[in-house]
Amino acid sequence: MDNPKNKVLLVEDNMINATVASHMLASICEVFHAENDQEAFDFLKEHEFGLILMDINLGGDSKDGTTIMQELRQQVKYKNLPIIAVTGYALPDDRERFIESGFDEYISKPVGKAELLNKVTHFLGNQQLAASA
Repeated sequence: MDNPKNKVLLVEDNMINATVASHMLASICEVFHAENDQEAFDFLKEHEFGLILMDINLGGDSKDGTTIMQELRQQVKYKNLPIIAVTGYALPDDRERFIESGFDEYISKPVGKAELLNKVTHFLGNQQLAASA
């Protein structure tokens, strides 16, 4: 069985953002990309993940990232799965608001490579990878 600590689920509706983040993370983990809530739940049925990177404003008919995170937190299996909000909401109080809503961490867009790698490696437990990436 694959190690879930090396798998990240990226829930992002913007293909350019998803591609950039996937390339940034390629050296430290395997990234699975879901464009909406349904794809995210499908991936979660098929795979175990060490971390979820969750966009907040998902387009189309998708639920927003906060709602998806809260639904996951209600399930025992995902109660302790780290979920990082990755969002364009970047006002001074936004970080606290997302952490208080149940996210483990917050990254504002545009995403910087160093910040993304450091936070992902922290949650995956691959601290040594951050220095070499």
